[in-house]
Amino acid sequence: MPASSRSPVPAPHARDRLLDAASALFANHGYQAIGLRDLASHLGLRAGSLYHHIESKQALLFELIESSLTDLLYETRQCLKSARTHSERLPCFVQAFVAYSQANPDKLVLLTREAMNLSEEQLLQVEQLKMDYSSLLSEIVAAECGLTALRARSIAHAVLGLLCGQAQWGAPLNAREQLVTFVQGIVGTGKCPQLCAN
Repeated sequence: MPASSRSPVPAPHARDRLLDAASALFANHGYQAIGLRDLASHLGLRAGSLYHHIESKQALLFELIESSLTDLLYETRQCLKSARTHSERLPCFVQAFVAYSQANPDKLVLLTREAMNLSEEQLLQVEQLKMDYSSLLSEIVAAECGLTALRARSIAHAVLGLLCGQAQWGAPLNAREQLVTFVQGIVGTGKCPQLCAN
């Protein structure tokens, strides 16, 4: 086939293979340790052929992180829609995170560890998505505890630290009920007058 008739975008299954391989290699070995030659070799391609499918290694990382955050936001919002009562929203949020992290462990590693390798402009876009995700939890915490937005945001960050830490330390996230109980305990600190006074 002549080069001019080749499509610059891979077939959907080939594109998925590229994204899955990059996600796994970057997560398991670190973004800095994996070159495009490594990725191409893993896929059985020549390194130069990757440039038909990606702009750069950094653009590939950004695409992986941005799409992961977008997916996490979408799946969390969908799960929250299933909450029949206000009190079910916090467990739904935690369960959506657990389900996402179990289905996409490599993507969670990229979200928490590799964003530092992005450009300033890319990082700003990622930070906005993280803020959108955090805001979902902040709103739940504020409503649950009757807190100011600032205090609810602090508690939401503590909860997100717990969730991401559980996943990164290799702790069993399959004990969802126990994790929900821990999160409810953290959120419950917002109801304590002595702690809210700070």
